[in-house]
Amino acid sequence: MSVLIIGAGEVGFMIARRLTEENIDVYIVEKDEAKVNKLSQMIDAQVIWGSGSSIKTLKKANLEHAEMLIAVTDSDEVNLVAAFIAGSFADIPTKIVRIRNKEYESSRKIFEEEYLDIDLIINPEQEAVNTIMNIIDIPGCQDAVQVADGRIRLGGFKIGPNSPLVYRSLQEISTSSNTNGMNFLIAAILRQMNLLIPRGNDKILPGDRVYVVLDQGDNREILTFMGTYRKPMQNIMIYGGSITGEMLASALERRNISVKLIEHDEKRCIDLSERLSRTTVLNIPAMNRDLLQAERVSNQDVFIAVSNDEEANILSSLLAKRIGCPHVISQVNNSDYVSLVSDIGVDVVVNPRMAAVAKILQFIRKGKIFSMTSLSDIEAEVLEVEAMETSDLVERPIKDIKWPKDAIIAGVIRAGEGKVIAPKGDTVIDPGDRVIIFAKKGTMPKVEKVLSVKLDYF
Repeated sequence: MSVLIIGAGEVGFMIARRLTEENIDVYIVEKDEAKVNKLSQMIDAQVIWGSGSSIKTLKKANLEHAEMLIAVTDSDEVNLVAAFIAGSFADIPTKIVRIRNKEYESSRKIFEEEYLDIDLIINPEQEAVNTIMNIIDIPGCQDAVQVADGRIRLGGFKIGPNSPLVYRSLQEISTSSNTNGMNFLIAAILRQMNLLIPRGNDKILPGDRVYVVLDQGDNREILTFMGTYRKPMQNIMIYGGSITGEMLASALERRNISVKLIEHDEKRCIDLSERLSRTTVLNIPAMNRDLLQAERVSNQDVFIAVSNDEEANILSSLLAKRIGCPHVISQVNNSDYVSLVSDIGVDVVVNPRMAAVAKILQFIRKGKIFSMTSLSDIEAEVLEVEAMETSDLVERPIKDIKWPKDAIIAGVIRAGEGKVIAPKGDTVIDPGDRVIIFAKKGTMPKVEKVLSVKLDYF
């Protein structure tokens, strides 16, 4: 299996690293010679210096034998030319292209089969917006993904010192009278950036981020029991009239959520006011405490900083938090800063590039599975697969399955019924059930053996 990646920026590098770790042959084309030399020492891939729009360079990078093209440079034009070359000179079956320009996005006909035949268009800003909207859907969470067409959600919640879960084992929690009747399962614990797949005797500690399986209901009872419940968000302030800020405001308008958007550039404010019908656009040249107080940031349900200035996002989020806003979200483009920013008081950190990587991985891992989603800032994946009649997964209690220690069955959707089940040790999986699996990176080969199905990329 051979994959050709155009562009070794953060998105390209993260994709390449993940694929090489799973023994996929990867070729990378990068125009920055210094970056080529560095990458050659960092990952087990063929790195070729040159332009992604050069036929000669792409042929040198195994173009004619590649089975997938992933074009993720910062240039939409280079990405599109690479896709054209891949289809015209090599007939590569699968093409993924990063496109940010809204003008291209609005002219989607050029991407259809008769033209470029692109399989997936990825927009990091749109993926960042999708991530934020998923988090807003589950008030109080720091991370969230949806699987099974939204019927199962996995929310990550920071556990405070006063939570009823603190210093209790998972077994104690599951047998508590307070959880009676709840569809409740803790799938994972993130502790000091170390991901744990917990067992019955593992205890929850203050500061842990616990990943809880939720259905598509309001889950108020479960979140109240955890001590993490917050009312649905109805008043939101956005800092930054960037592409992301505009897309986010537009998405929130469709939810009938009250939105205030702060932007320092007057001309951009005028443009936004013309395109956003129900958003209050405020032209504020410089962010400071007095202005945030004047706009009553403490009365907002959440403050979301998505400007193009990373430092301004962090500082404004911390300032809004200090003034009294209960929940703050900050966009951070440098992935090395994600955990650091979380440690200093920002509730949720969103990285557009990591969100784009998660989307690409979800697409390329499609094989014989319904979906696979990568979480934004941890080394884990959520897999949705059908339980095969011949697999070791079915017709026995989950507790009797020889299951990898770094993976857990996080949910079951009963075949024919559509009922969502939070599995316990005595839960029996039937053939045809949809099974949701939460697994640490690198565990999938072990999961394959249990499922009796090859989780191919293609």
